[in-house]
Amino acid sequence: MQRIFRNIGFVLVLLGASSFVFPMFGWRSRIMSSFGEHERYAAIASLAAGAVLFALSFRKKKEEKK
Repeated sequence: MQRIFRNIGFVLVLLGASSFVFPMFGWRSRIMSSFGEHERYAAIASLAAGAVLFALSFRKKKEEKK
């Protein structure tokens, strides 16, 4: 499960970052541009959610007592 959170978090961070980096090269992210005028807010939310998921993926799982 931790590996899945790490992968999803990494993809969300890349997706959000692409919305800020691509315009420097004259490109547009097709996925993020689907949000229209709210693209910046979606990129910030994607970066935040991705960072949280990525950070949570490194948390140790507590051992259950039986």
